[in-house]
Amino acid sequence: MYQEWLLVKWFIDKSSKIPLYLQLKALITHYVSTGMLKEDDRLPTVKQLASELGINFETVRKAYKDLDKEGLLSSRRGTGTFASGHANSKIQMNRSLYPELEPVDTLRMAVEKMLKKGISPSEIQKSVGDILNNILEENSKQFLIFTECNQLQIRQISEALKTDLRLNVHPVLLNDLREKVERFIKEKIKLLAVVTTGFHVNEVRHLLSDLPVNIDFVITNMSTATRRAINELDKKAQYGLICRDPVQMHFFKDLVKEELGIESEIISCVTAETLRVEEILNSVDVLLVSPPVYEEIKAIAPLGLPIFNVLDRIDPISLSVLKQRLRQLS
Repeated sequence: MYQEWLLVKWFIDKSSKIPLYLQLKALITHYVSTGMLKEDDRLPTVKQLASELGINFETVRKAYKDLDKEGLLSSRRGTGTFASGHANSKIQMNRSLYPELEPVDTLRMAVEKMLKKGISPSEIQKSVGDILNNILEENSKQFLIFTECNQLQIRQISEALKTDLRLNVHPVLLNDLREKVERFIKEKIKLLAVVTTGFHVNEVRHLLSDLPVNIDFVITNMSTATRRAINELDKKAQYGLICRDPVQMHFFKDLVKEELGIESEIISCVTAETLRVEEILNSVDVLLVSPPVYEEIKAIAPLGLPIFNVLDRIDPISLSVLKQRLRQLS
């Protein structure tokens, strides 16, 4: 039996022109990239999911097979199919067996050990200072690239990574990524990794598949502040949703409706549908948008219309895992 307690909803739009297996791939990719499917979570069997969705089992098998090749799923003979968004990580997160000490406790133990060996407090203080200076100097020579398809996440996530990781972070649009990485390699600049969001990790892996570079990702989701602000609004109000991508629009629509408890029908469109965008902007009480179009839509929306970015923060657990993987690389 797969884990029925997983807080995921399986759905596809059979009336859509988008092939069913691509819809299913996009849905699973979203669940993995947003952390709703965590590493080693078991998915339904091919037959179970085909039955639940009312589609041919070959459609599910094709989606699973493609995602297995792309590294987001792992098919294990005799046991099932599992999420493996971080499968390439060598870090084992079994903290129940190997509890991790807080850094300050580790430092305290080291200082106590030095004191027991007869090292004077002044020598210890100098040693700690020297170590810190060496680390800061080494970090200043290490670079990280964060890449995305939109300027909003480029700015916000790059700044967050810079603050939390204490590394030099270069924000780069996806369209410019390969040229930038090739320049880093040519100039022998120490590039620790290229980081993106879960939505683009496969695209980045494909784009840089022939280059010697580490690729990683962070998970984005809705912040507590945004969720709290939406929860204070009328659940029966008219909500709208605008995205750039039609595939994302379909599963975002159902996800936000269920997660936020919205009772009214959410009207939606993609930015390419200009007349529909204008209609939604002038008719809804609350507007939800995906990150790539947030600034664009906010600039043309009526004054006073509440607008919310549905993925406006880095998931803290995802950031912690990224930190550990980068420590392994450095």
